[in-house]
Amino acid sequence: MSDVELPTIKRTPLTIITGLVGGLLFCAFYEVFHFFHFIEKTTLMPSWSFLAPSWQEGFIPHIIWWAMICVLSIIWGLLYQLTVKWSETMWPGIIINSILFVVIFVVFGWWLDLGTNVKELKHHAVVSIACLFVLHGAFVGLSISYDEPYESEEH
Repeated sequence: MSDVELPTIKRTPLTIITGLVGGLLFCAFYEVFHFFHFIEKTTLMPSWSFLAPSWQEGFIPHIIWWAMICVLSIIWGLLYQLTVKWSETMWPGIIINSILFVVIFVVFGWWLDLGTNVKELKHHAVVSIACLFVLHGAFVGLSISYDEPYESEEH
């Protein structure tokens, strides 16, 4: 092996990129699940009452929703980096996102009646959305916890 020095990657920019990509993947899989009729389009996407009525049916609400999910995913990634980066597995991300799923659908949707109620959704919609949350948690959690680009190994 030659003595090639690999550049180190700064954690925060990589975490922001990971959060952005995680949010984009979440939205893309959400659209695929809607395409195959696993979920309805409005299950997680709120109504945008501040938009003009002619814009509420177009692509503008989707762009706003994608941007909102990406920003939330970046914030989630940064919080994950600050709190659970010591883990070298994807399990903390999966567990945190599973708790987030329960909070969003059970606490906000059913108990506080602020969002989508789990009882109103079909079984495959609940499973599909839970899988989206788990997939996002696994991707972001493992990508942030993976330490190889940050550490050099001595031989």
